[in-house]
Amino acid sequence: MTFRDWPDLIPDRQSPVPLYYQLAAAIRERIRAGALTSGDQLPAERELAERAGISRMTARQALADLARGGDVVARHGVGTFVAEPKLTHDALHLLGFTEEMGRAGGVVHSRVLEQAIIIPPAAIATALDLQDGEETVRIVRLRSAAEIPLLLEMSLVPRARCPGLEHEDLERQSLYAVLELRYGYRPRAARQTIEATVASVFESELLEIAEGTPLLVLEGITTTDRGVPIEWFQAIYRADRVKIVVESQPELQSMATPAPMSVMLT
Repeated sequence: MTFRDWPDLIPDRQSPVPLYYQLAAAIRERIRAGALTSGDQLPAERELAERAGISRMTARQALADLARGGDVVARHGVGTFVAEPKLTHDALHLLGFTEEMGRAGGVVHSRVLEQAIIIPPAAIATALDLQDGEETVRIVRLRSAAEIPLLLEMSLVPRARCPGLEHEDLERQSLYAVLELRYGYRPRAARQTIEATVASVFESELLEIAEGTPLLVLEGITTTDRGVPIEWFQAIYRADRVKIVVESQPELQSMATPAPMSVMLT
C-alpha cells in the first residue's frame, strides 16, 4: 500500500490536540495496523505537508515525534523509513532474553562485560536471603538482536548456590538454562519494578544511542519453583526498540463487590 492509497490524513483543526500530534498518531496507527511495514519509506516533509494540508514545520514535528517513539528512522540524505518492530518484553511470563528472542524468532548475541565474584550491597543480600559476607557472582552482559544492541543486563546470583557459575560461558548459553540444567534451580517467578530513565555516557556508548536517550529499567528478584531467591537483576532496555507488556486482573472476589485494580508509580 502506498502513501497515496491511505485515507485522508488532514488533521482536525477544531481539536485541541496539536496538528503534528494528530498526524503522527494517524501514521502510527497505520504502522500498527500493518498498512505500512518495516522498511517502507514515508513521504518527504514537503509532500507530507501538502497531503495533510499543514505547514512543513508541522510535518517536520510529526516525523520527529514518530522518530522519538521509535516508529520510524531517519536516514540522512535518504529519507524516513518505518522502523523494525519493537521487541516485546512480556513482564507477565518469566523468560530470559535468550528465550524471549527465541520465541520471537530473533537471533541473540551476548557479550559478557563482567563475570566476577563480589560481596553484594546489603539491600541485595537481604533480598537474596544471604548472610553478611556471603558472595554473589555478578554477571554483566550486553544483549543484542539482529546486531542491534537492545539491553544492558546485570545479574547477581548467590555463589554458594551455584558454585563455578563464574566460569560458565554465558555468551553462548542462557543463564536461566544453566541455572536449571546444571544447578537444578528453575526460575519461576519475579517481582519487578519498571522505571524510566535516560542514558548515561557509558550506557549510550554500549547501546549505540545518544546520551540522554530514554531507557526502561526493570529491576527485581527471581525466585525458583521452590520459592528460593536465585537472582537479583537489573535490565536496562532501549525505550525506542522495546515495549513492556503487562496484564492486570482484579483479585477473585464476590462479583457483587469486585476488587479494585490500581497501578502504583514510584
